[in-house]
Amino acid sequence: MGTVQAQSRMDNNMVGKMTKVDFERKNKEGAATVASIMPNSKKLSAADEALMKEVAMGGMMQLETSKVAVQKSTDPAVREFAQGEVDEQTGLSDKLKAIASAKGITLPATPDAETQQMVSKMQGMSGAALDRHYIKEHGVKGHEKLDKVMSKVKMKGTDDNLTAVAKAAHPLVKTHLKVARDMEGKMGVQ
Repeated sequence: MGTVQAQSRMDNNMVGKMTKVDFERKNKEGAATVASIMPNSKKLSAADEALMKEVAMGGMMQLETSKVAVQKSTDPAVREFAQGEVDEQTGLSDKLKAIASAKGITLPATPDAETQQMVSKMQGMSGAALDRHYIKEHGVKGHEKLDKVMSKVKMKGTDDNLTAVAKAAHPLVKTHLKVARDMEGKMGVQ
């Protein structure tokens, strides 16, 4: 087998610098940790409610743009990454909704205008341009933003459920950020 074929087959089993198996294992571990959080009915402070909404909106942005990447990407690694993101954000969203319901608050149910604009932009893209855009804007920049939000929740949040979500989800956010940066480097994204 030629070196190019061997490299191509190896790349098909990788997501960034992680094997698909390791990437999927990390995603499942993170999902299980988030799912294990038991919502309580303790009322949220206004500050905690604002933080929860910030987490929910950031997650919704990642979820909606990742759905487009799953549908439209032609790169198996990008699709694998995007599907991991869809799974992560779906689980996180479900848990946030359960916590919000237990606490008697309502989280936004639809994407905001910024997210809708991002989705529309991606719908008009294809091929390598779509892949590069998704990894740069949503894989890297989106996770940098979520990383900051999770850090803020861990530092400033006072509600047990909210801080548990941040502690459970933050390691996976960091993993996805690292993988996205590795993918960005492989793609030569500027």
